[in-house]
Amino acid sequence: MHPVEANPSQFPQPEQLIGSVRATAAYELVVEQIRKSIFLGRFMPGDKLPPERDLAEQMLVSRTTIREAIRVLEGEGLVSTKRGAGGGLTVLQQNKLTQAEVEIYIEYQMDLLDSLFEFRIANEAAAARLAAVKRTDAHLEKMRKAVDAMDAICASAESRSVLTNISRFGAWDSEFHLAIAEASMNEYLLKAVEDSRAAMFLPVGKVFSRLEDRANEHHQEILQAIEAKDPDLAAEKMRQHLEATWESLTDLVPKARRKK
Repeated sequence: MHPVEANPSQFPQPEQLIGSVRATAAYELVVEQIRKSIFLGRFMPGDKLPPERDLAEQMLVSRTTIREAIRVLEGEGLVSTKRGAGGGLTVLQQNKLTQAEVEIYIEYQMDLLDSLFEFRIANEAAAARLAAVKRTDAHLEKMRKAVDAMDAICASAESRSVLTNISRFGAWDSEFHLAIAEASMNEYLLKAVEDSRAAMFLPVGKVFSRLEDRANEHHQEILQAIEAKDPDLAAEKMRQHLEATWESLTDLVPKARRKK
């Protein structure tokens, strides 16, 4: 019996296995990190970012790199720089989208948003399940603080339609979900939750014109399940919460114009 000779063409070639690599400039990494902090609500409109020198020291880059990053962020309308006394780098209020702009955005980004929510449901339900098992009193306190802050914002009917309060609610909403991810004590889940929420924060934060009566009830139910150390219930409540959020988002687009 003769040995069968391998045909090199049958195997993947090196160029098929290795994709191209693009070096990422340091300022791009700085832009990504600051942008992510703004999108997650860690910096609110009107907040001052640390001075240029402090940012350079914290991020272990040169002041020139920080200046390049600031120029990009200013071009995106996320921050503004004011010189002189009382000046500095300030986070700007993002203009609220009109109803027509909202519909167009969601209509043309439906597939992307759908994928993002699927990703969020999978990861955040898993995070809630683990948090119910691993959470500490410190984790619970952080979650309660966020829920109480959102309750206070929702308490006044008038405040629910004020753009600043909607932005504040969004920031505390992120704080709550990230606290759950931290309580999972899984760094990969935390990174996944951070990235997906950062991708969602700006468009969704611009979409809702007011906070609904039940906006915070789901958070309370999730917190209660985690506090009771019920992993199945915590995961289910998180899944229900995110599915309800997705429904609220898609309801903003007339059914006749939704992608099939």
